[in-house]
Amino acid sequence: MSQLISDAMKQQAALVSTLRKANIYTYSLEVSSSCANRIMVSGKERINFISNNYLGFSTHPKVLEQVKKAADKYGLGIGGSPLACGTTDLHYRLQERIAQVYEREACVLLPSGYQALLGSIQATIGKGDVALLDSLVHRSIVDGVTLSGSDKRMWLHNDTEDLETLLPRARSKYKRMLVIVDSVYSMDGDWADLPELYRLKEEHGAMLLIDEAHSLGVLGKRGYGLPDHFDMPHAPDVIAGTFSKFAGAVGGFVAGPSDFIDYLRHSASAYIFSASLPPLTVAGVYKSFELLDEEPEWKDRLWSNINYFLKGLEEIGFDTGPSRTAVVPLLIRDVEKTMTFNRMVFDEGVFASPIVHPAVPPAESRIRLGVMATHTREDLDKSMDIFKKVGKKLSIIP
Repeated sequence: MSQLISDAMKQQAALVSTLRKANIYTYSLEVSSSCANRIMVSGKERINFISNNYLGFSTHPKVLEQVKKAADKYGLGIGGSPLACGTTDLHYRLQERIAQVYEREACVLLPSGYQALLGSIQATIGKGDVALLDSLVHRSIVDGVTLSGSDKRMWLHNDTEDLETLLPRARSKYKRMLVIVDSVYSMDGDWADLPELYRLKEEHGAMLLIDEAHSLGVLGKRGYGLPDHFDMPHAPDVIAGTFSKFAGAVGGFVAGPSDFIDYLRHSASAYIFSASLPPLTVAGVYKSFELLDEEPEWKDRLWSNINYFLKGLEEIGFDTGPSRTAVVPLLIRDVEKTMTFNRMVFDEGVFASPIVHPAVPPAESRIRLGVMATHTREDLDKSMDIFKKVGKKLSIIP
């Protein structure tokens, strides 16, 4: 057992122990309700800012109705991989729907957004190729590049001029180049410059993969994400995403050319060696896609809340960084203050997420807030009052 626990593990365990003793550890608390605007945590109702259930679809009555019907017909799970018995008629319907949304020939479903990115990258590039990553891409993208066996180069966040200087050098050295970005960045809430990325990838013969995790359901006239926002449906070569945000569910997808998707099905470890998504989840996600068209008021409510919340926080004096979406950081820039702030607002009735090293550098420590369409103005106003009270007490705001 002594060999199992390394020095790094001991240091991490000691840190967690210290945070618990100081009563400022708020990770993995027991939740005993659905993921609505108010959530039961540790036996008390609190305002929910910790989830990514942006549109509130995980508790929508029409979604739950379809989930119950699928559970009655298919049971808890399908009991096999997608290549075995794990692809039902519901899976085919959802794949077709997503392909239509993104105007692609085909789509494939995976058990999570993390696996969707691993699988999409592994199927796109390999040894002798290079991935050119925005420096703030999600960790799943970094892991996917490692799994693919390709080389990795990073460029400054959202700095397409830096990317432009990197592309010619990479082109002279590698067989293929894959530029990868998050559509919306999960810690800062800003989004990628798709028109400029498209221009650069066309000019330099690169490919472009975008991660739609925090964009689907949020950006675009129809809520179809970054390509919809810029009216550039065919700008990316490959699109990956997850259902854990816009649908508040689980699972991921990859959309692209039919030959590419067929290749992914038979080559990506994340797809081949995982059990298939439960049909009841697939049914709920399919209905969530329908709701994007049938009830656009949810996206409108989300944006009304985003604009109201960002304006209010900035007027109070908080630094929300470059956020323009449902991801709202409160930049505190001190690890201990971040953990203390989060514990204090939790005790006052707000459930949020402290983001500290190694997720971000210590000087970028923050509270990450997820705005929901189902938040009421009372929820937002009460939360801002709590943030203001605690922020002043800790000298975070003047």
